[in-house]
Amino acid sequence: MKSINFFTFIFSVLLTLISCSTKSQDHSSTTSATKKILKGDESINKATRFYAGISKENVEMSEKDSKAWDEYSQEIKKMLAAGATARKQIDSLANADFGDFRSKIDFVYYPFSGADFLYPLTIFPDADTYLLCGLEKTGTPISTKIKTGYSQYNSYRTALKSFLRDSYFITLMMKDDLDNENIDGVGPVLSMLMATADYEIISIETKKIDSNGNLVPADTSGNVLQYKFFKKGATHEQTLYYVSTNLRNTDLDPNYKLFIDKTLPKHTVGTYLKAASYMLHWNTFTTARNQILDYSKCIIQDDSGIAYRHFDSRFDITLYGKYKRPLPSFDKRTYQPDLMKAYEEEFVGKIKPLPFHIGYSEPSNWLCARRK
Repeated sequence: MKSINFFTFIFSVLLTLISCSTKSQDHSSTTSATKKILKGDESINKATRFYAGISKENVEMSEKDSKAWDEYSQEIKKMLAAGATARKQIDSLANADFGDFRSKIDFVYYPFSGADFLYPLTIFPDADTYLLCGLEKTGTPISTKIKTGYSQYNSYRTALKSFLRDSYFITLMMKDDLDNENIDGVGPVLSMLMATADYEIISIETKKIDSNGNLVPADTSGNVLQYKFFKKGATHEQTLYYVSTNLRNTDLDPNYKLFIDKTLPKHTVGTYLKAASYMLHWNTFTTARNQILDYSKCIIQDDSGIAYRHFDSRFDITLYGKYKRPLPSFDKRTYQPDLMKAYEEEFVGKIKPLPFHIGYSEPSNWLCARRK
């Protein structure tokens, strides 16, 4: 009897071990299957790397054009190096100060962005979705039929020069820089900036927003570009939308308003505002301003974003850098006496240093508003 019990015990142990091993293999198989293998579009990324001055491999061109590209590549790298220093400092500050919400933000909203993809990505590198919008038209995302020659290189050089020098795109200059025979909108610049940050593009699609506030496929007349992309070596697929639209109350597309009202409440939203021309100060932009205040978990901005007086008791405020009067080229009413008082009196001893230049002002200022 004891012998039978002994063998019964051994048999049950073996069954348990086999069961555990099978479950372990099943779990391993499931885990492996859930890891998405991401692959970029070879033609698109070949073009983005070329225009970003990264690689001319397998691009047919004359010796003259090749030499011109070499010079262009060196200049772009120098221009990028200056901005890269500031972005490293931003990343360091964000890592130290925004740890309470940085990794939780899954949706980044950036109105008045132009083609600035790099700065919101630096502050919130792990978000699933980035929504940029501005007056500039979308244009051709990137031509996979690569054009060589000085004229082509110079168009990209000119489009990036002020941005990489000043950290923002100048609206008046973009009318010419992003509307010529080589670059016909924001799309080409967005595409090549992804390459400079070591991102691979999976796909680029043109969309539009329908009357139900949904993104739907569109032909070339659509005003939305959708990028699917990922960081090289990563398994996290991310999405960027650029919407060509006007946020002024009287010009606001009702489809876009509905899209924002439907989409943002579903996410943990971080809003970024930089060099926003003080538009959100005025009552002509109340709808866009209220959407940002109502739906954002956090707002990071310089003084050209939402006026200090519009932040209510829903938010805790942290100030950075130094505030001074706006540039003379802006309306005198953009000066904020209450923000100056906050810097000089209310937040004395609590203002944090800002070790980089950002936006219009020098020295620069930042405000971080956390929803309570």
